[in-house]
Amino acid sequence: MRFVMSLLIVCAFIFPVVLNAQFTDACAQANIDAQTEVNKTMWLAIGFLLGFPIGWPLLPMVIEPSPPATKLLGMPPDYVTTYTSCFKEAGKKVENDAALKGCVAGMIIYVGCWLIYYLIIASAIAATPY
Repeated sequence: MRFVMSLLIVCAFIFPVVLNAQFTDACAQANIDAQTEVNKTMWLAIGFLLGFPIGWPLLPMVIEPSPPATKLLGMPPDYVTTYTSCFKEAGKKVENDAALKGCVAGMIIYVGCWLIYYLIIASAIAATPY
């Protein structure tokens, strides 16, 4: 009887640790997969072409990445739930960062073009004799 009680007590302490390690592992794997699976180039182009209010921050907030189904085959439901939520969270961060970089690059080029345009006009006006 003592052996059974000792075994139950040990199992009661070990199983939550194992399950927590599995969920932490699922989240860590989801973060790694989100870094590799999310198309950063596409989000950079979206931020660059659509600019401030649409390309960043609206579209990255609305569009959620979906995890690859091949990573979830044969996994328990708790693992799938944890992996999916962590993947979506990490994927949104990757999308947001790439769209922000594209938006900043687009705004710098946009402002630079207008600055050059106005400098050309100003130099043409200054060179014109009255």
